[in-house]
This record gives sequence, C-alpha cells and structure tokens, in this order.
Amino acid sequence: MNSTIVCIVCPVSCPVDVEWTKEDGVTGIKNHLCKLANDYVASELFDPRRTVTTSMPVNGGDWPLVSVRTNPPIPKAQILEVMDEIIGVRVQAPIKVGDVLISDVLGTGCDVVATRNVKSA
Repeated sequence: MNSTIVCIVCPVSCPVDVEWTKEDGVTGIKNHLCKLANDYVASELFDPRRTVTTSMPVNGGDWPLVSVRTNPPIPKAQILEVMDEIIGVRVQAPIKVGDVLISDVLGTGCDVVATRNVKSA
C-alpha cells in the first residue's frame, strides 16, 4: 500500500510518502529530510499512540481540578476507554507535579500523572 503521512517529529513537517504492507512493515520511504521520520512513520502506521491531557476532580484542594496527562503516550485505539477511567476517579489533595494519580491505566503500561500542584485547602 502507499500512504502519505505528515511527520510531526521536527518543525519541518515533511509529507512522507510510504510504501508498506501489514506483513513486511515499511518497505519504502521518501520525501523526508531527517532520519527521525523513519521511526515516526512506522509507529504511526502500526502502533499509533497519543498523549491524553485532561483534568481530574480534587477533594480538599485549593483548586477543584488538577490537570493530568498520560505518560508515556497510550495506544490511540484506547483513548476513549482511558478517558472513561479517568472520569471515574477523584483524587485527594495535596498533589504535586509528577505524582502518579492512576498507575498502569487499563493495563496499558501508562500512568496518569499530575501536571499541576494542588495544595490542601
């Protein structure tokens, strides 16, 4: 199969032309300016992942919500399931940046971590 994927690894955003099959993976790649496109294209075709950012409600904090993100990125196909899991959780203040609020969310090997400090009220 032939596809064109815009590589977003660097600011150039090359429109990369890719030849690939499910059996052999990427068999040809052209129109890219750096070597980083090779890994990005293969990942995007066969295991696309995204960082999910959202917020979670906080009990007893000086803010009602804490911003969070997944670390590392989760499989794209599981975004809605992960969001459903995050929505169902309330966390307790205090919270510090980097605190793991949900470990190994849905068995993905990815954590949901705080991206903001929330002090106790």
